[in-house]
Amino acid sequence: MEKISNNVLNGIQLNLEPSSRIYKLRELYWNKSHNAGLVRKDIEGSGDNSLIGHALDFSALLSASDVFILPDELIVGCHLALPKQRDSINLGYYNTHYPPGHETILNIGLAGIRDYARKRLESESDKDKIEFLRAVEISYDSACKYVQKYANYLDKMALLETNPTRKEELKEISDICYELANDRPTSFHSALQLFWFTHIFGGKGCIGRFDQWMYPFYKKDIEEGKITQEKAQELLECLWIKLNYFAGNNDSLRNIALAGQTPYGEDACNELTYMCIFASAKLMLPEPKLNVHFYKNSPRELLTECCRVIAKGSNVIAIFNDEVIIPALTRIGIPIEDARDYCNDGCSELIIGGKGTISFRVHDSLRLLNETVMQAEQKKYETFDDVLADFKSRMRQLMPKGNGNDALVTFPFFAASIKDCLEKASPSGVRYSIWGEIMAEMGNTADGLSAIKKFIYEDKSLTWERLISALKSNYQDDEPLRQMLLNRSPKYGNDNDEVDMILKEISEYFCDGIHENAQNPYGYGSKRAAGFMSFGIHGKSELPASPDGRRKGDLTANSFSPSVGMDRSGPTAVLKSVGKIDLTKASHGSVLDIALHTTAIRGEEGFNNLVSFVESFLKMPCTATLQINVIDRDTLLKARLDPKSPEYRTLVVRVWGFSAVFVELDPALQEHVLSRTEHEF
Repeated sequence: MEKISNNVLNGIQLNLEPSSRIYKLRELYWNKSHNAGLVRKDIEGSGDNSLIGHALDFSALLSASDVFILPDELIVGCHLALPKQRDSINLGYYNTHYPPGHETILNIGLAGIRDYARKRLESESDKDKIEFLRAVEISYDSACKYVQKYANYLDKMALLETNPTRKEELKEISDICYELANDRPTSFHSALQLFWFTHIFGGKGCIGRFDQWMYPFYKKDIEEGKITQEKAQELLECLWIKLNYFAGNNDSLRNIALAGQTPYGEDACNELTYMCIFASAKLMLPEPKLNVHFYKNSPRELLTECCRVIAKGSNVIAIFNDEVIIPALTRIGIPIEDARDYCNDGCSELIIGGKGTISFRVHDSLRLLNETVMQAEQKKYETFDDVLADFKSRMRQLMPKGNGNDALVTFPFFAASIKDCLEKASPSGVRYSIWGEIMAEMGNTADGLSAIKKFIYEDKSLTWERLISALKSNYQDDEPLRQMLLNRSPKYGNDNDEVDMILKEISEYFCDGIHENAQNPYGYGSKRAAGFMSFGIHGKSELPASPDGRRKGDLTANSFSPSVGMDRSGPTAVLKSVGKIDLTKASHGSVLDIALHTTAIRGEEGFNNLVSFVESFLKMPCTATLQINVIDRDTLLKARLDPKSPEYRTLVVRVWGFSAVFVELDPALQEHVLSRTEHEF
């Protein structure tokens, strides 16, 4: 582990002074000043759906995009132009769910990748590779010209600037842009600027292991005395504000992975790890989301500092458990060195940054349960095991056969950042194409199966006929039955084996079935991976009523969390329930959401309880990911009534795999957050 200086751990000021640059830039963001750079233009595309056509369209887009610089900025660049005719520009296929190869671009540079393609073209004879390399040359040459446009504009700004300090800043940024247009970055500032240009060029989603590939630039500048830690922190915070430019009221997919392990199993935590965490604590903005990786030898102070930020209510930190995730990834044939180097996509799905792509499908377990129930009178299930067998057979029917096809990345700029694609000169050169099969609403489904077992087969106090009739009427004609199902049957999340073991059986059965088709480590085709996460309200309003007492239209369990409002025995009981399931089998990821009331973490005792809770989560182990919301329902309700109040504009909540300003959320998403159980320790 790199030695962390006391200056980083104790010297960073977490309060914003109104006279500071960062305060002013954050105010410009809140006032949406950056949107002045969002301009629609007539852009004529190539009309060619080949790789070269995509590259020409990318070139046309960059040529049409104007320079836009706000006062006091140290990291420059804003929105690219928006084509008036949306279909006039076709950049090719890529997906913001997977990160570009930022490390490749930082180490080689825009001009370096362009020159690499040019050199390969001199001797390449394969037609398809020639097309790929030519598309890369066009794309990266266009990127260099775009950056040079900024260098030239900044030169002119510096000539006109009367403030000596700002004049020097503009000259320095101009020199950085000139360097990036012609070479690779040589400083921390220039590396941050190149990252930002890459981000606006097309990598607007998942970011990856930022503290790993950015740290060498920071370390070199610090050791050579070229930058102070305070200045580096200011530059980082400038970038953090920029990352909010594309934030909306839904999932931006903008995740940063921090800490964890190196590919060789050493501790990866460094000074930049903490600086990223402190930047988020200081700014209290919804972007970026920080996904902090922990393993058995992670430093204690890392956990403590993460908990301090969580307790502050920033709600942008998620805890990722290497002790679950790395075995899960090696289970589907990913070598351990690459498994340790994982990050996540836009939400919480697991991916190998710069080497992998990801796609997924979401299946509704509640639909399967409804089908099983509606067949009960016809199939005459004699025992609960018969019910479970029918449900599992329906799960089995969803499990795909074979490994499918490798992913194609036909956006040339993006594809060339992926090292394997660049070396193979092919859009299909991605090393790991992971196809996830996600089973949603598992908390509700386990609760429903548990209710069937208890009331129909054990107590014999309920008939199939009555249950089916109630479900068909959405419980309108049998509210007493709904209350019985809600309140008198075992519920997942309360450390009750009656229901927890049902969830264990169906979850692990699903994972095992998916993984039967996953073992294809190096050959053709994608890898199959099972996962447990869900996307809240999307498509859930039409799910039929279920045997757990949930009505059609009611909210469903989020990810691998308990059913809404059913975790009644405290947060530790939730961990104990989850810890009974082997989630190293869920190679696509698994997520647990916990809401803590602000009073739960007040004072030294409350904070220590929070630290102990996260430690317990990591040691049990539980899911791959823990997402904690520190909220006060009363405050959220006041914010909903007065959304324009300055008091509430920085109120950030964790929705599921993303964070957002509460008052900017869709009302249905606001209700989704408000419905969660607020736990106390």
